[in-house]
Amino acid sequence: MEGGEGVCLEAEAERLWRSGMDPQEIAERMGVDPGWVEALVSMWEPEEEDYSS
Repeated sequence: MEGGEGVCLEAEAERLWRSGMDPQEIAERMGVDPGWVEALVSMWEPEEEDYSS
């Protein structure tokens, strides 16, 4: 990838995910590897807080 192309793909994938698409749909629409989309989604999902203490 040259320049900011990777960043643009990530931004587009995030936009689609936040619009309600699942990772498989995003991968198919963008023509990218589903594993790549899954890895991105795992970074965007909020971590669950542990309130049990």
